[in-house]
Amino acid sequence: MKNRPAIYLTNLLIINFLPILFSQAQIINPADAAKNGAVNRTNNNIYNGVDKGLNAVEQGIGGLFKKKPKEEQKNNNNSNASSESKVSNQNNTGNSGNIAVRDSSQNGKQSLKAYSNYDFVAGQKIIFDDNFKDDQDGEFASHWDLENGQAVLNKLNGDLVFKITDGNYGAVKPLMKGKNYLPKEFTLEFDHYELPEAYGIVVWFKNEEDAEIMKFMVNNGGANIYYQNEGEGKDLDAKLPEEIAFDNYRNKWHHIAMIVKGRNIKIYVDQYRVLNVPNNSAIPTKVFFGGIGNNENPIIFKNVKIAEGGGMNMVGKAFTDGKYISHGIRFDVNKAIIKPESMGEINGIVKILQENTTLKFEIGGHTDADGDDNSNLKLSQARADAVKKELVGLGIDASRLTTKGYGETKPIDDNNTFEGKANNRRVEFIKQ
Repeated sequence: MKNRPAIYLTNLLIINFLPILFSQAQIINPADAAKNGAVNRTNNNIYNGVDKGLNAVEQGIGGLFKKKPKEEQKNNNNSNASSESKVSNQNNTGNSGNIAVRDSSQNGKQSLKAYSNYDFVAGQKIIFDDNFKDDQDGEFASHWDLENGQAVLNKLNGDLVFKITDGNYGAVKPLMKGKNYLPKEFTLEFDHYELPEAYGIVVWFKNEEDAEIMKFMVNNGGANIYYQNEGEGKDLDAKLPEEIAFDNYRNKWHHIAMIVKGRNIKIYVDQYRVLNVPNNSAIPTKVFFGGIGNNENPIIFKNVKIAEGGGMNMVGKAFTDGKYISHGIRFDVNKAIIKPESMGEINGIVKILQENTTLKFEIGGHTDADGDDNSNLKLSQARADAVKKELVGLGIDASRLTTKGYGETKPIDDNNTFEGKANNRRVEFIKQ
């Protein structure tokens, strides 16, 4: 990786003084960081936060996101040699640079049961939702823009993924109509895949003045958030649970979720809430994704979703009003298989139904207008049935629930727009 000799030399010096605390520290070459605009200690933007890769050495912050020393990585890999997923043919899979891997977690999916205590509820109005289905392998994503470095869409285990392939903090951003599109309260979700030698993913946020005021990072060791609090920077970090840390994180898909609600921020990795920020004053209006990547070890992510609102209290209020529209119950593409990250919302619905035993609902499945009308009708019915089956399995009396697939016949948004289609893909609960 670029500048690695400088990185290792600096690490060696640090380890001589602080052998335990900073055994995982990653140091960015100051000259190159300055060249890339990352070092500016008088500037109140997030690259001041990125520059904390240097400050971390002095303050003991951020070690969770740094690459592990080679010897430690080797020991970890050897200790789990029988089950660790291996990377193969990274640079010899055709002109598009596709990655072939053997994923030991059945494509990284976890069971719905594993999410039984999940409490993340996505926002109800979709602002951005992209699984790259409109895009081509080897091209740049059509609903995105390049901010820094280089990036490309390639296939990993058959699915198109976004890869940051170049840049000492390469970055891409959603291609939006307005300059400032994030509401005060929103949820953000995406899937992250980390190769054994890759750095973690970074998500930056800017405010209306284009100042970078917040970022969070996730990698195999932990999660960290840095934000400007009333003009002062603050760093919080946490280790990942053992079940998904280090070798249990690499070569697998992981679902990352974030909710910004009032002054509170919560960040989830898979079914675990890993960070809780109680007193945030940063007001972001736009978002960027990236990190330190190259062709051999890119930053990899997919399935980005941004929605307005969010939180468990929204479920209860909507059910009381007699109609609840869910964009948080999601399915595999063109299938009726519920994704595990839907369980936060499903758990909330179960709780409301248990507390209000006389309530009865129709579960309605809805699609966008893409594809064959009859196929959409069948798919929406199958999805409504799948939701009912899950609720019944969690203890709700089947007689309280009916299902109906509406396909594309009842849109609530414009099927000619990217975000409109996302809003039309939904599950509705109508009080009977």
